[in-house]
Amino acid sequence: MNELDTRAGRFLDSIRAEGEAACAAIKEETERTINSQLDETRKAENARVERTLRFETERARTRANRDLSAARMAARATLAAQRQQIADETFAKAKAQLADFAASDKYAAWLQTEAAALAEALGEGAQLAARTADLPLLQNVKLPAGAALTADDSIAIGGLKGANPAKGLAADDTLAARLDAQHEWFLQNAGLEINI
Repeated sequence: MNELDTRAGRFLDSIRAEGEAACAAIKEETERTINSQLDETRKAENARVERTLRFETERARTRANRDLSAARMAARATLAAQRQQIADETFAKAKAQLADFAASDKYAAWLQTEAAALAEALGEGAQLAARTADLPLLQNVKLPAGAALTADDSIAIGGLKGANPAKGLAADDTLAARLDAQHEWFLQNAGLEINI
């Protein structure tokens, strides 16, 4: 019986060893399969995260660019409004100074000089126009032959308008026209550029 028990013990040990080896092989295969699937899942998840990150980064960049563009447009509009306000205030002061000049003693001599120069530039048959209030100041001005001097109360501040229909010439030498002609120069040279 002893021998039989020994053989049976060896047989059981052999079966146990085979079972343990089979279990170890199954466990190793299971861990390898799990690790392989985990690696594939990690790679897939990392790729998805990378795509999502790129998409969100691009979306955030686009949103930031749009917001920056809107802020620049708003800043330009604000600066343009301030620039226009400064220009309007400057030209309102200049207009007031021109009105003061037109009411001063120096205006008569200036107006007579301008009338003679304008009449000469327009030539024979020139038609000059001045404010009704300025006509007495122009009585002693020598005009070319056929030139006429009339009243034009559309001239607001002072100065003259002239035309020579025969030559197809017209001139607006009013103080208001001279002031208006300075707008573009003022905006270009006053240091009020809008660079944003």
